[in-house]
Amino acid sequence: MCGNPLGAGPTRQCQHDLTTIEATSATDDVIAVQARVDSALGGQQVTVLGQAAKPRTYLSDLRHLATLLLHLAGQPGAAQLAPWVTDLKGETEARSRDRGPRWGLRPPEPPALRAGALATADGILTAADVDEAATRLTTWTELTPTTNDGPLGWLADRTVMTPTLTRLVMAARAPHRRLSHHLDNHLGGRMPINLTLIPQVIPNAQYLEHLDGASTSSEDTVRLFASLSLARLHPDVTTWAAAAEALNMPGPMGVRCARACSATMLVSADEWKSRIWRAGKETERRDYRATEAKIHHRLGMTRWFNEWARRNRPDARYGDHDLALTLQWVHVAHAHLDLSPVWRGKRPTANDRAHYRQFAASLDGRQQLDLALALHKRA
Repeated sequence: MCGNPLGAGPTRQCQHDLTTIEATSATDDVIAVQARVDSALGGQQVTVLGQAAKPRTYLSDLRHLATLLLHLAGQPGAAQLAPWVTDLKGETEARSRDRGPRWGLRPPEPPALRAGALATADGILTAADVDEAATRLTTWTELTPTTNDGPLGWLADRTVMTPTLTRLVMAARAPHRRLSHHLDNHLGGRMPINLTLIPQVIPNAQYLEHLDGASTSSEDTVRLFASLSLARLHPDVTTWAAAAEALNMPGPMGVRCARACSATMLVSADEWKSRIWRAGKETERRDYRATEAKIHHRLGMTRWFNEWARRNRPDARYGDHDLALTLQWVHVAHAHLDLSPVWRGKRPTANDRAHYRQFAASLDGRQQLDLALALHKRA
């Protein structure tokens, strides 16, 4: 029996059978954050964002990030982010004022709710690096309401912005990460994209029709970014690096392009998504990875080039074979110039690019068409 006094005389005690109370076990993430808090309270260093952090710093970051998440959890759309969010509604209504609850001064009463918020915050702080942590935080910061103070002002007003938290919030609000979040979470769910049908670079014709004027970045950058954005619509592609790798490009190349282009966008995320979708639908449907592989296979083979040169370029010079192969790479495979197999894994120099563009400009329409058709003949 419980035995606690009921306040109705010294002999009145609670007779509730404690064995009838169902115990709820803490979840693994709650147990994990408790272990890390215990370590910090014991004076041991704790790993934060892949690096050792002082115990006091970790505890401060954990508290203030959890406070921020509690405030964001009160915004529309937060219920899908964590199970504890739905339990916060009653607490929020009980403390409702013009300014709303101040979770940093008085946290929620239910222990399970507090533990859930702390565990979510700890899950962000235990990310391998700032980029990964910012990606996890972005799903929360995208709920920031529109106010006269701006999103950063609203966020800063709800918690103490420690140096770590400031880095995370600034990274989470970066344009390329916000756009990627929008592509990952559009209405209707992720789209069944066939990645082999997406070229590394959207063709020039589709760029002129749908993408011109969407960004102040160069045409080449926008065309590459459009292909990366289409790849991001695939359910298994969740980062810009993964988008690049899905299109047979180095991961860092995708990250650099996304950062550069998303910072210069002139249209909304919805408008950009609509434009790239139309451009993708009008791009010729074929296996671009197979075309890239075919061009790679022809590196070092000269029969196809000699036949083309005999008809179109009788005065062909040494090195024109590689330039012709690069033209097939750029104009037939619609692949990125810097990744042409003729560079043999090295980054082309400015002179390399200039020589290629000079060669391409020297061909008339018939010669370029014949060179494109040569890809389908014996090597």
